[in-house]
Amino acid sequence: MLFAGVLLLLGATSVLSQTNYAPFQIHWLTTHQPNGNPAGQVNHYQIAFNITSANGNPAEEAYCWQSWGDNNNNCGNSCVAYSTAVPAGEWIICARDASDLGDRSSGFAFKLFPYFSIGNFSLAVRQNFTQESGPNIISQASFIVTNSSTSDFVCDINPQEVFLQQHAQGDCWTPDSSSGFTVPVAEATPACSHASTVSLSFPVTERTGPGDKVYVVGSIPELGNWDPSRAVELNTGSYNDMNTLWTGGRVSVLAGTTFEYKYVQKNADGSLLWECGENRVATVSSSTCGEQTIGNDPDYFRCGTH
Repeated sequence: MLFAGVLLLLGATSVLSQTNYAPFQIHWLTTHQPNGNPAGQVNHYQIAFNITSANGNPAEEAYCWQSWGDNNNNCGNSCVAYSTAVPAGEWIICARDASDLGDRSSGFAFKLFPYFSIGNFSLAVRQNFTQESGPNIISQASFIVTNSSTSDFVCDINPQEVFLQQHAQGDCWTPDSSSGFTVPVAEATPACSHASTVSLSFPVTERTGPGDKVYVVGSIPELGNWDPSRAVELNTGSYNDMNTLWTGGRVSVLAGTTFEYKYVQKNADGSLLWECGENRVATVSSSTCGEQTIGNDPDYFRCGTH
């Protein structure tokens, strides 16, 4: 497999270097920033875009999206105009299309970075594909999206700040008159192959009290064989009433493994709160380059308080 990368500022014409691989085509892209709300419910940032590539056999299209709770309205004088809980640093596998967001099995993935604001952010995309002849390829490109440098990305943002009621909110999108973005691929180097074991992460939202923690437990040894005392603890980066996302796990499981799992909350008093309903089911993919996010990213703790 090969790895390729390039840095591109949208609206500019220069390219660092170029390979024989076809560029990525992002036909449309939208972002959303919620308004903080004193009622306490969690609103969500969101990014979504369509991406295609002529590389591989056949060519591939995917629907990439991610949402995360991050609208703390109790920030006082420390309010910032960007997301402080953006899920940065992890490759997020894209869905094959928008009809099944849980099917994150496409060859495309993307990565977000800190200081995400809906009109100005950094984004990396990659594709894992098979050549007509020869080894598998991973092509990658990094670029900066900003609505100040191009008419292909416009925003409608309400900058109003009302202390303890709402912060700046709005939407950005590619207008109908735009053909989207062409992102070149550059500088191919060796990269990973299909993985025999895959590192799994488990994102879920659940509102907890002081000292309470959320775990994932399941039918395989890596998830404790349904023994809650051996369940895998999840973590929060900046938990508060407006950001209730738990994630992590990072357990390595053989590719091709199908398993059942549930989330369980261990309360500070030692009691357990299990998810209600049927067991969740997942299959470990062999084409994720060693990383896979399980579920709908995030799932919701069934019968919990979110």
